[in-house]
Amino acid sequence: MHGSLRVRIKNLPAKPGVYIFKNAEGRVIYVGKAKSLRNRVSSYFHADSGDSPKTRLLVREIMDMDYVLAGSELEALLLESNLIKRYKPHYNIRLKDDTGYPFLKLTNEPFPRLEFTRRVESDGARYFGPYSSAAGLRETLRFIRRVFPMRMCAEMKKSPCMYYHIEKCPGPCSGGISPEEYRDNIRAAALFLDGRAADVVVSLEKEMLLAAAEERFEKAAVLRDRLKALASVVSRQQNAVFADRQDRDAVGVAVEGRLACAVVMSVRRGLMTGHESFLLEVPDGETREAAMSAFLKLHYAHAGTVPREVIVSHQPPDADLINEMLTERAGRKAKLTHPKRGAKLNMATTALENASQKLADAAVKDKLDREKRRSMTLALTRRTGAGKPIVRILGFDISTIQGGNTVGSAVSFVEAAPEKDGYRKYIIKGSGRDDFSSMTEMAERHFRRVARGAEPAPDLVLVDGGKGQVSAAAKGIAASGFEPFPLVIGYAKKTGVSHIHGRKTPLILAEEEPSSWLVRRVIAEAHRFAISFHRKKRGQAMTES
Repeated sequence: MHGSLRVRIKNLPAKPGVYIFKNAEGRVIYVGKAKSLRNRVSSYFHADSGDSPKTRLLVREIMDMDYVLAGSELEALLLESNLIKRYKPHYNIRLKDDTGYPFLKLTNEPFPRLEFTRRVESDGARYFGPYSSAAGLRETLRFIRRVFPMRMCAEMKKSPCMYYHIEKCPGPCSGGISPEEYRDNIRAAALFLDGRAADVVVSLEKEMLLAAAEERFEKAAVLRDRLKALASVVSRQQNAVFADRQDRDAVGVAVEGRLACAVVMSVRRGLMTGHESFLLEVPDGETREAAMSAFLKLHYAHAGTVPREVIVSHQPPDADLINEMLTERAGRKAKLTHPKRGAKLNMATTALENASQKLADAAVKDKLDREKRRSMTLALTRRTGAGKPIVRILGFDISTIQGGNTVGSAVSFVEAAPEKDGYRKYIIKGSGRDDFSSMTEMAERHFRRVARGAEPAPDLVLVDGGKGQVSAAAKGIAASGFEPFPLVIGYAKKTGVSHIHGRKTPLILAEEEPSSWLVRRVIAEAHRFAISFHRKKRGQAMTES
């Protein structure tokens, strides 16, 4: 540890907060919380701080640090969770899906609507989740909209929209449904998402019988159809787990190598309502107790619903603080339980067994994926005649329509897998009169960042197109002054011809080749990323005009 860092640590305040360790490149490698920043941070550099292999490796890499003061240890814990999601530090336990898990958002409007989102904001809306499967959640959303009709348009119109005419919306904008009936639909949908489908059935049955008694037969028929749709869901929740009808989650965590799996089994009103599984990336040698602690913080700091009790398969070392977090997030008393006997132990054991099985399945899939990616990178290295293994690939693409709002994208792949942290967007500052000049500008700007260490150097640069695009990218890289000059290849989708900068003979990639699949994957991702950015810019321009 260099002298200036030692002085900074010595002068840290003895107050709660979050500390952020960085490596020589300025990259965040670890985020931690502390009741006393000075005591916690200095403990890493004591003679006995290297008891764990993870800590020894971490301390060797620390070259800089930052910190943020918090009002309490609990506030520091919530901030730590947010910063881990933001920076994805190498030495922290973190959720494997870096795009963020999906939620359903019930908007805070006179006529609320449900929408799919990956962001939880303080906007007065109610959030349900997180869920582990985006596809499954979208299916749930379609089911809810069918059974409990509600508006789908982002903004209320003064007259019925297309959704009303195709019977996807009850038409609150035109008086097609009364505010009271609309609120009933929303209330029922919220109960369903809370795992209380059985309560919804009881309520609908009473309402249907009342409608029939009052000879409102059309209304009774609608309610009958809704009950039929809910029947299959309720039948899966009939087995009572607890007689006291309390809301609980059971969390099991299994760890193997650098991969962990957490399973959350939900009990609502004493009935099992479902389960979700989440994969985590963990440092080597991490314990199940530490993984449990990290998962509980990451999950319940952002969960839409926090039950009164969370049963765990392994007791986290900071259980008291997590209890405080659960209570704060629930808005009422909530507790963590590590059972030793009875029904709660059975449920914790079941959650752990599920986590272990899903982890074993994920480990096999992860191994096969790594082997597949390795074979693709080796094949591409051989086919291109690269002097060293191609590990990091940079994909460039330009998007423009009639010369307006020209943008560029740079996507990063490491060992044949997307590295989302390495994705970059560029607004073309020049005239953007053609793709060639735009490509040159983007390549120069990006590689100036590479030259000063702000971006990692790629082993291969891929561009969509032929000789012209390759020459344009190479011209930009040369203008940046970066050395050594990387391998630059263009790929023509229609012919499979790949022109390599500095070589006369092009490379012909057959579609079934592993190397061809990787090249096409990078080009497609660069194109998708550029198009999505261009649409956003074009939408902004249209709004401003």
